[in-house]
Order: sequence, then structure tokens, then C-alpha cells
Amino acid sequence: MEGVFLSDGRTIRARKGVVCNAPVWNMAKILQDSVEDNVEAAKAVAQLQHQADDMQMTRSFMHLHIGIPKDGLPEDLECHHSVLDMRNVTAEQNMVIISIPTVFDPSLAPDGYHIIHAYSAACDDFAEWERFLGEGETGKVGHNPNSGQASLYNRNESYNEFRIEKTEILWKAIEKVIPDVRERASRDGSVVLAGTPLTHRRYNQRFRGTYGPAPGPGKDVWELPFAKTCIDGLLACGDTTFPGIGLPGVAASGTIAANTLVSVGKQQELMKKLSLTGSLQ
Repeated sequence: MEGVFLSDGRTIRARKGVVCNAPVWNMAKILQDSVEDNVEAAKAVAQLQHQADDMQMTRSFMHLHIGIPKDGLPEDLECHHSVLDMRNVTAEQNMVIISIPTVFDPSLAPDGYHIIHAYSAACDDFAEWERFLGEGETGKVGHNPNSGQASLYNRNESYNEFRIEKTEILWKAIEKVIPDVRERASRDGSVVLAGTPLTHRRYNQRFRGTYGPAPGPGKDVWELPFAKTCIDGLLACGDTTFPGIGLPGVAASGTIAANTLVSVGKQQELMKKLSLTGSLQ
């Protein structure tokens, strides 16, 4: 690994290595453009792509972000709610998570309003949405999320109709907490924004809108690689490396990648500094 080639033509040379935080599905596709004339490198990228193909992924999300007047709502309204269809825990849209953060911090919204985020918890099938993507979509990180190319699907009337249909489960879940939420959402000053697996893919640059890796068939635990990849000098971090999904796991993966690039002595030196500042308990 020699360095990183930027989109503006500049090159950043690497002395020790390159750390990539793109999920392995995106990473393999990004690297394909860099190895066309290098047979050995192409083999390594093909190996990385094979690893990506073998890694299971969770499904995607529907999102509903709304801002509503809170007059008449209970003062002791809870922040977090889970609405689960117990008939089949693996079914599509079987679970909705609801968060009302203004319960804890009213300053997050204008005075007199609550903000609510409801989402289907990695249980929406991306395949249902692929028909709305343009031709030539590859799954690579690339288009600016605000560009016309990235938002083509959003101009499709069939897409918007399907979005309304698939958002219904979220409205029904919120109604279990706030029965008149739709009436409140229709008032002047309210805000309603609905997101789909394509929105999730577009703004979070997630391949197939996935939440992250999932255990393989017949497995009940993740079997994730560590920081080193099959390409010399290329290290990986993020949720497709150990220890996996979630902010704490991703932060730990970045630490593992950094530690891999330095000696044990350097690590011990840093631990002493952190201890002296009280950062380690």
C-alpha cells in the first residue's frame, strides 16, 4: 500500500500504512479502480472481495423523523420505546424503535415541540428498493449525497408511493405511544421527514443500506477479521472488523488499527501518559 489517491488528483503517500474505515463491501469496490495494471494487487483485491462476498449483512431501515407540538402530552412521557411483533422475530419490519430525545433535552426542539425518531430495526429488505436505483449503480462510495445523480430515485413517483406504504408501520408504532400523532404532525409548524433504505445508503454510504455485519448461517456470533487485511500496509477499522457493530465497537476497532501500526513500547508510553492525566481508571 503506497498511499491514497484523492478525487482532485492529489496523492497522499503513506510511510507506515493506510487505515480505511469503509465497510469491507465498499472497500473492495473502491480498490478495484486502483489495481487495473497490477496483477498481484488485483489478486489481493479479489481476495478482499471474496471476503466481502462471504460476510453476511443485516438488513436496512425505514426512518421517520418528525417534530410535533407537545401540548397536552404527559409530562412523564418516556424517551425510549420498542414495538415488537412477537409472532416472528425474523420477519420484515417486525420491530420499531422510537426515541423522543426532547424528553431529556427540550432545547433540541423549538419551545413547545417534541422531536421523534422512529425506525425499523435493521429489518427492511433492500432488494425491494433496488428497482428505483439508476443504471450503473455499483455500491461504491462516490456520489455527493446532495448531487442530482445521488437523488435520482427520489424523483420517481412510484418510489414516493412505496415510501408512504412502508412508513405506515412506523406511524402505527408511534400511535401506541402518542395516539394522535398524525393529527399533531398535520399542524402548522410540524415537520415530517421519511427515510428509506435508499436514504440510509445515500447519506450514510452503506452498501445496500445495511446496518452492518451479521452472524453467518448456523452461527450465533460474529466472526470478524482484525485490523490487518490481505493487502500489505492496508488496515481496516469500522463495524466490519472486530469487535463489530455499534459506536463502542467501532471506536475500539480504530484503536486496534492504530495500535497495530506502532510498537509495544509506544503503546506502553501512551498508556502511562493517559494514566497520569486520569484518563485511565
